[in-house]
Amino acid sequence: MTSARVLIVEDEFIIADEIASIVSDAGYSVLGPVGTVDAAEKALAVAEEKPDFAIVDANLRGGSSAPIAHRLRALSVPFCVCTGYRFNDLKPTFGDVSLLQKPVDRRTLVAVIRAALGPQVQTNGAS
Repeated sequence: MTSARVLIVEDEFIIADEIASIVSDAGYSVLGPVGTVDAAEKALAVAEEKPDFAIVDANLRGGSSAPIAHRLRALSVPFCVCTGYRFNDLKPTFGDVSLLQKPVDRRTLVAVIRAALGPQVQTNGAS
């Protein structure tokens, strides 16, 4: 059995790399990172690679990632949003998903993923 797949949608390479490291160290498989709305749409179009969870930057290259949030909801994929913006500014767009402030705290991010996926989801044994 494979570990749960986590899609990372982040346009800043250093941040994407750090998030990928956190996700991988926690025992999940990393999909991406992808840095644009179009690339995220393409990643979500591959049915056999549908993520179990997604981590989405609120702003991708100067534009909103709201289309990705809508697509994830349509696919019933839980996700969280990472941002440098004020949370109150994002609530109308992203609703009740977990909003995490950048720089992302490792323990908080892993806790959000685990809470969304539940204890039954397999990891590759890392913690």
